Amino acid sequence: MRALNAIVLSCLTLLLLPTINATAASDDRAQVPFNADDSAAWDSPPHLDSTHHLIFNDVASLRQRLPNTIHLNGHSVVAVIVPTGTILYHGRGNDSAPTGSEWLAFDFEHSHQECWGPCYVISYVTTRELRLAYLDGVSAANLGSGTFDTQDILIWGKPRLDKVMEEEERIAGICEWGKKYDGLDGFVRMEFHFEVILCNFSSGSVEVVSLLNILPKDFSEFADPPEKLPPWRRPLPATAPPPGWKGSLPSAKSSDFEAMVAGSWQNRAPGETRMRVDYSSFVTFYDRTLTSLVAARRGVPRVKHRLINITASETARKLDELADVYGRAPGAGSGVDWGSVTHVVQQRYADRLALLRFLLAPTQVAAANATAHAALVRAQLLTMLAPYMTTDAVPAPGNASWAQRIVRLCATTHTARIRDAVLTPQERGIRNAVEGTAREICRQITLMWADAFDIEGAGEARQRAALLKWRGQVAELMAWLDWSVWAQCEPECRPDELCYVSTWPYIYVEDDPADMTPHCISRTKLHMQPWPS
Repeated sequence: MRALNAIVLSCLTLLLLPTINATAASDDRAQVPFNADDSAAWDSPPHLDSTHHLIFNDVASLRQRLPNTIHLNGHSVVAVIVPTGTILYHGRGNDSAPTGSEWLAFDFEHSHQECWGPCYVISYVTTRELRLAYLDGVSAANLGSGTFDTQDILIWGKPRLDKVMEEEERIAGICEWGKKYDGLDGFVRMEFHFEVILCNFSSGSVEVVSLLNILPKDFSEFADPPEKLPPWRRPLPATAPPPGWKGSLPSAKSSDFEAMVAGSWQNRAPGETRMRVDYSSFVTFYDRTLTSLVAARRGVPRVKHRLINITASETARKLDELADVYGRAPGAGSGVDWGSVTHVVQQRYADRLALLRFLLAPTQVAAANATAHAALVRAQLLTMLAPYMTTDAVPAPGNASWAQRIVRLCATTHTARIRDAVLTPQERGIRNAVEGTAREICRQITLMWADAFDIEGAGEARQRAALLKWRGQVAELMAWLDWSVWAQCEPECRPDELCYVSTWPYIYVEDDPADMTPHCISRTKLHMQPWPS
């Protein structure tokens, strides 16, 4: 049986190698500094301007609230489908149903939050699939820090800081842009929850299920007088409770908080499942051919990445790409679920890298026996490389072919048999990002494994030096990956608390809006105030 397994493995390797060699040399993989035939290139770090990890993160984060809140300035546009039969909600101050362009919420709590006076909530059901363009990041937040950059480019050809508060003009403009493309019903954006901008309520794509006059809210808990609140958050004159009502009315502050609670349901994968992503249409501004943006990103933390420096010619090129994407028939791509591919990579490595970081922490290393601790780390490295650790992949002095083989197999394990011919140009970009991201994970782990291979028999001085070196390598890799799966509330929140990061349009009194560290907040003592202007 073992002999048969070896034969099968050898055959699979022979089948995979031509594909791997061909794809590694492909022109559309120019960002991958890796050539399967170059034994010296396996340990080359990513290019300084590589965007593989950024694109990987954007694909892995689609439909999820937490990563898009942390990395609030979106850089990607992708088509999504809201299926037939989906219930959506719209809150307003009167009983007239919208007819033109307006917003819809995925959950009642979000629509209820929008009632600032008399409250009417209309529930709709989709009568057919809605095809929408999803703008990632916190693309519905009225901030001047870059949250509107992508949609401003669609509307005006450049980011417009003078239009930050012009919400009605922006919605009208983005719907006007979408009119050019048959079958595009609107857009999806996110603030503390996802919202749909439906460009034409009279198109027959949705029909009313119910129109309910909901209880008015009590605004007395707001400490600030209305004139100090932003215009879109000022309550209308107080509405009397219905005849016969006893006790308190629903709290306006609680309504706002519960909208954030509903948004938190989509914090992590799979995220908002009421929209399906068409990965074949994924258009990103993390494109290294946009040289003005490449230069502007150097040395800048991701939270401050913007599109404000994009040139007119680069803008025209991206608008042409979007026109091609939304002008072609839906479902033109390969059908590969790239979101699942990115999640598989994260699932395999995220917890294990976090474990390595814990094991290599100074307090852990200082208190441990060097030989036992180095062996423990070695075992974890071997676990991560086990799928690629063939019997001939044994380190040998002066011969790096074993490492090259491991990195090659590890980097392309999910993509080696996906042919270019079935991929859209946008999917090829995702494929390259998956391989480039996986390659850097595999490169760093293999570099550590090369040191760890014979560490069990080494002296204590070398063992402690290796532990210190590995700590730096793990920290470097995790910082480069910057996965939001590592952003968690520690310790876990109690049932009367919510794991929270600063989220427009509200902030907790003790929070710094620039600090995106998750922390627990009370669900019963609501210390909310408007986001600082």
